Amino acid sequence: MAARRERTLPATEVKNRFGRVLREVARTGGPVVVERDGRPVAVILSIEKFERLQPLTETSRRRALAEEAFGMWSGRADIDDEWLKRGREHWQSEWASG
Repeated sequence: MAARRERTLPATEVKNRFGRVLREVARTGGPVVVERDGRPVAVILSIEKFERLQPLTETSRRRALAEEAFGMWSGRADIDDEWLKRGREHWQSEWASG
């Protein structure tokens, strides 16, 4: 499948058709490059694509690791670093005595 090339629009057109541009971005994910005086100055893209571009904070990195490791349990507030530490200690002691 060929990569979708971003759409480029002048700022005036984006201003005049903002609702339509937002619907397009919601449907396609974007990006839409906004130009002023023929030069790119901004990009409009879906929130999903934007979030994927953001660096992971320590909390979101841990949450992603927990979700990968624990699936449906990942959203539980009681599963934290301390819970994981106790679990590791328990599992390691069982393996050592195994």
